[in-house]
Amino acid sequence: MEFESLKNARVLVTGGAGFIGNNLVRRLLAIGVSQIVIMDNQSSGMSVFLPNDARITFVGMDIDKMDKLNFVINQHEFDYVFHLAAHFANQNSVDHPFSDIQTNIVGTVGLLEILKFHKSLKKFIYASSSCVYGTAADMTEDTFIYPSETPYSINKYTAELYTQYYAHLFHVPTVSIRIFNTYGPYELAGKYRNVIPNFIEKAMNGEDLVITGTGKETRDFTFVEDLVELMLLAATGPSHEGEIFNGGTGNKTEILQMAEIIMKATQSTSSLVFKPARNWDKVKDRMSNTSKSAKGLGYKPKVGIKEGLEKTIKWYQDNYDKVQSLKNYFE
Repeated sequence: MEFESLKNARVLVTGGAGFIGNNLVRRLLAIGVSQIVIMDNQSSGMSVFLPNDARITFVGMDIDKMDKLNFVINQHEFDYVFHLAAHFANQNSVDHPFSDIQTNIVGTVGLLEILKFHKSLKKFIYASSSCVYGTAADMTEDTFIYPSETPYSINKYTAELYTQYYAHLFHVPTVSIRIFNTYGPYELAGKYRNVIPNFIEKAMNGEDLVITGTGKETRDFTFVEDLVELMLLAATGPSHEGEIFNGGTGNKTEILQMAEIIMKATQSTSSLVFKPARNWDKVKDRMSNTSKSAKGLGYKPKVGIKEGLEKTIKWYQDNYDKVQSLKNYFE
C-alpha cells in the first residue's frame, strides 16, 4: 500500500480547513489514518467544506494561543503534524504586520515548543513559501537568501529557521516544504487570496480580470494534488532533521497565459485590464528547482497548468452557489 506508515496514524493538521488542508485531509482519510485533529480559525478556509468523517475532530482556534494549543495537543500523541496554519499572504502581511508575526512566528514556535516533548512524533511538516526566495535568480534549497520584501516572506523564513533550531537542538523531526503558487479545489476568492480563484470567479461573472504588471511575469503554478503528494513523501520518506525541500513543478507560466486559459475554459466575456505592479512585488519570474525533491523523495509533479485549471474551474462551477453564499466572508 502507498504510504503504508500513514495507515492508522494519528495526525494533526493546523490550517486544515484551508484549501491545501482540505485536500490533504481527504487524501489522509483515503490512505486510512485513524485520527485527524484539525486546528483552524477559519480566516481563509471554511470547515463546511471538510468531509463528514468520524475520524476528524475540528478545533476552532488561533494557532498563537499557547494555553489552548498546549491543552489540545497534550490530549493526544500525534505521529505526524502538518503545520499549514498561516497568516496568508504578502498583501495581508503588508496591511497587518503584527498579525503576521503572531501567526507565522509565534504560532509556529509555540507548536514546536510543545511538540519537543512528544516522543511519538515521527515527522513535523512545515508549509513554508517560495516567497522566502525573494528576487533570487536561483531558487534551489541551498541558495543564500535574505528575504525582506514583505513581512510574510520575512516571517515564513524566520519560522523555517525555528524548525531547524528545534530539529538540531531538541531533535524534533522537522522538514520544510517551500510551496510555489499552489492552486486547486476548495480555494475561495477574496481580497487576500491567490490570483487563480479570484480570476476564476471574475471570469465566471464576466468581470474584468486585473493583471498587475505586464502579464509577462511568470510563476510556477502547482496543482494542489501534487503538493499534497510531496507533503506525504516528506512525511514518510528519508530526510535529515530540519531539511528543506522545494515544491513547485519546475515549469513557469506567464500570468497572461494563465488568465487566457481560465477565460477560455469558462467561456468568459471578461476583459483583461492592466495596472501597475504592487510596490512590494519585485519578482518578475519565479520557478522552482525540484531536483532535490525528486532525488531525495521521489517527487514527480503530474498535473500541468491546463489540466489543473480545468479541474479547479469544474470544482468552482459545481460548488458555485455554496461559494457565493460565503463570498462576503473573505471580502
